[in-house]
Amino acid sequence: MINYYLRAFHAENFRQFSKISMTFGKKFNFITGPNGCGKSGILTGINHCLSYDWSSSRLNNNTSFYVQIEMEDKIIFSGLGKNSFNSRNTYRQNSLDNWTTPEVDVSGVDKNYSIITPNNNEIMPLFLGTKRSIDYQRIEGARREEDVQQSVQKYRSHSLESNSSNVKQWFINRYFFIDKEWAVEEKLNWNVLIENLPKLAPFDSDFKYIRTERDLEPIFSLYGQECYLEELSAGFQAIFSIIANIIEWIEATNPIGHKDIQKAVGTVLIDELDLHLHPEWQFSIRDGLEAIFQNLQFIVTTHSPHLLSSAKEGEVIVMTRTNGVMEYEFTPSSKRYSGWNTDQILEDVMGVKSLNNKDYEQLVNQALDAYEQRNKAELIALIQRLKDIAHSNDTIVQVLEIRLASLELVND
Repeated sequence: MINYYLRAFHAENFRQFSKISMTFGKKFNFITGPNGCGKSGILTGINHCLSYDWSSSRLNNNTSFYVQIEMEDKIIFSGLGKNSFNSRNTYRQNSLDNWTTPEVDVSGVDKNYSIITPNNNEIMPLFLGTKRSIDYQRIEGARREEDVQQSVQKYRSHSLESNSSNVKQWFINRYFFIDKEWAVEEKLNWNVLIENLPKLAPFDSDFKYIRTERDLEPIFSLYGQECYLEELSAGFQAIFSIIANIIEWIEATNPIGHKDIQKAVGTVLIDELDLHLHPEWQFSIRDGLEAIFQNLQFIVTTHSPHLLSSAKEGEVIVMTRTNGVMEYEFTPSSKRYSGWNTDQILEDVMGVKSLNNKDYEQLVNQALDAYEQRNKAELIALIQRLKDIAHSNDTIVQVLEIRLASLELVND
């Protein structure tokens, strides 16, 4: 098993960037920023460097991209250089002319390295898009699974397709396989999955797998009630889909003896990890994934302040955009945001004006003006309007009530 992680991504003339670079940590990387800043494009670009799937981008002969892969004894730069793609390519119709290696500045490299193109690459990350729902499919029985070489080829060629995996079929296959003497690692992984489902679920929901009956429909328990896989809420389907897809990828692309999900290495790219997840789940999903997949690297995008507050030091990468600026370099922030409230993260990290900065802030400013003008009636009315939209323990409202009381004392 090759121990590695993705250290950096570099690209030129890629999507809306004339030049873009981003560095990553070994474990979790939460890419955040305003809509349109290019978060999802980073994940797609990483995937382009390691696969044969370039269908989702507009590429031309001036486009280049590569990733830096850190191994114990060497560094690999994998990607494609300029003049790899046809200059006449149109949107989502990309024609590869040459396997051209990218131009890499290796002046600071202090160990052995190689520069390769995706067709010579042995590393295949898992890309999980935003489709997490599990549509109903009738399962007829166990299905033969592809060998490792076929699976790797599938992930390389169709890595950006959101519906390339059948989670339910994989689950039923495991139901039939785990008692076979040759399925030692699959049984270990199955047990880890089943044991951790209750730990991943929020609200004491008692989420767990119960059984599979003759009709081959998996039955789960949720809040004490039995339900089928497709009847789970969007949030439960999302988390189950993420975990099952990761396990399937590990088992499919690794040889026998290297399929243990708690020992496997690799990189998982997830677009909008917080999608469909309740805020409580967003707080806990990071640690839940780490508990199951202890040696994987995660590079994910998110809009969730709750997810960012769960990140450790050096795990948040804030993307910004400035009008007229086309070259960017992003590195992980050294900050930890566990002590920040939601509004602070939204405004200072993600550049979002929260609701407090709209109706709420306007009312607060009007109330302060009313106090300065000693207009008690206006202040009373504004405090009531604030109470209608603010939390019952809002400290600003409490301060305004104290100021109102001071006006009443003066009038008395």
